Formats: sequence, C-alpha cells, structure tokens
Amino acid sequence: MDKNVKLADMNESPNIFFRFLYNFKKHKIAYLFILPSIILILAVMIIPLIHSFSISFYKWNGFSEAEFVGFSNYIQLLSDSQFWNALLNNLKYIFLFGTFTIIFGFLFAVAIDRQLVGWRIYKFVFFIPVMLITAVIAALFSKVFEPSFGILNSFLRSIGLESFTQLWLGNPDLTVYSIIAVAVWQISGWTMLLFLSAIEGIPTEIHEAATLDGVSGWQRMIYIIIPMVKRMGYVIIMLQIINSLKTFDLIWVMTGGGPNYASEVLGTILYRTAFSQQNFGYASSISVSMTVIVMIICIYYIKVSKLAKLEG
Repeated sequence: MDKNVKLADMNESPNIFFRFLYNFKKHKIAYLFILPSIILILAVMIIPLIHSFSISFYKWNGFSEAEFVGFSNYIQLLSDSQFWNALLNNLKYIFLFGTFTIIFGFLFAVAIDRQLVGWRIYKFVFFIPVMLITAVIAALFSKVFEPSFGILNSFLRSIGLESFTQLWLGNPDLTVYSIIAVAVWQISGWTMLLFLSAIEGIPTEIHEAATLDGVSGWQRMIYIIIPMVKRMGYVIIMLQIINSLKTFDLIWVMTGGGPNYASEVLGTILYRTAFSQQNFGYASSISVSMTVIVMIICIYYIKVSKLAKLEG
C-alpha cells in the first residue's frame, strides 16, 4: 500500500525525473520493447550529430591531428557564395518539388478513388517510379535529356519543334528545373498513395449523402475530399520539406552539382567538401547548418499548420 502511495506521489510531482521514473516503473515492459529502437537512434543519429557538431569547430582532413579553429568554419560559411547558391536551389526544390508532387499526387488519388476508366492500371503505373532506385532513374533521365540523341530533343525535332530543344542538363538556367521535373515524376506516386489512404478513410455515408443531394464531382472534391484529407496534406508537406532539404543522389548522378555549380544543393556541397576536398571540419559546419535550417523550417511550419487547424 505504501509503495502505491509513493508511486502516485511521484506521478504528481513537478519534477520531470520523478514522473519519468513513475512511468518507467509502471510501463517497464513497454520500455524494454522500444529499447532497441532507442539504442539504434542514439547510435546512428544522436551520437553522430553531436560528434559532427564538435568536429565543426576544428580544421581536420580526416588523417592528421585536428586543429581547433573555433567559429572560423561558420564565419567562412556565411561568406561562401556556393553555400548560399546551394541553399537557394534547395528552396527552389522545396517550393516546386513540394507543390507539384502534392498537386499531382492528390489528383491521381482522386482519379483512382473515383474509379475512372483504367483506374487499376493508373494505380500501378503511377507507383512504378517510386519503386525504382533513384540512381537508376538519374542514369535513365541523363540519357533522356541528352541534347543530340536524347529522347526528349529527338521527339521535339520529330514533331517540328526543334526550336524548343535545349541543353536540359547543360544550361545553368534549366538544370535545376529539369532535375526537379524528374523528382516530381518519381515521387508523385508516393504522395498519391498517402492521399489515397486518406480519401479511402472518408466514411461512405458522406459520399452517399452527397450523391443524394446531387453534388457534382468538382463540388465533391472541393467541399468534401479536400477538407477531409487536409490533415494528411499537412503531414505530406512536412515530409516533402525534409526530403527537399536533404536531396542528394538524383542531383549527384545527373549533374554532380554542375554545370558550374548551377545545380548544387546543400547535400552535394557537403559531400564534395568532405570527400573530395577532405575538409571534414568545414563539411561538419555545413551539416550542422543543414540540421538547424531543417529544424527552423519545420518548427515554423508546425506552428503555422496548427494555427490553420485552429482557424479551420
């Protein structure tokens, strides 16, 4: 009896440690089940992040003795034009990649849910790119965008639109947008699947009532489907922001950040600085900056989305 009283007192204590101890004693079996996941997160995320933060204060090539330089790496980062150019490309990626994958994914999901002609084929075809390895997609579209014999320019010539042929990956003004188009093609099937799961969760009674009231397909989408899948939309936007900021493999295989650093993003500049230039201290400052930027954007977005939910 005394033991139970003590446990209850611990739960009501303002001390966080005592409340945690109370919950641990009460749910210790559950904690044991999640212990492997906690250890894995510590091993592959938290500890490397702390180590990377500590290295960012040093000048180190990975072999010789590290030299402490304080905030010099961060000061250099603020005046690095390549860093700001890469960040700008990431922001372009966030806006365009996020916007179009959400629009296409939602429209594909609505088309499949409404069972348009051939909807089973659409469901399969739209999801195929998601299952392909990104490096394979990058190699494939490098051939598609090849200026002389690539499929895209060859098709434009064949229909009399030779004036529209471009150096899709060789023109600094087009490179980023060409890569974003490939990323949209690849990932739209994934957002489609998430939206489809939310749409299929809408109670059938609502659709039946809408049908009896003579609601058109367009009105059904605007006034029923969109409000009902809005929460899923918030989650997808958050995931797309994170994916946009950590993009690397598609750009690295297609252009390597070129031409003339035109398609450089934070991931590629980080990789080049660490493994080509062997400047691990400066690369760590870039990785820490990426983490901070992701956190700031995500925290701001969470606050904005909460306000939108309250107003809605």
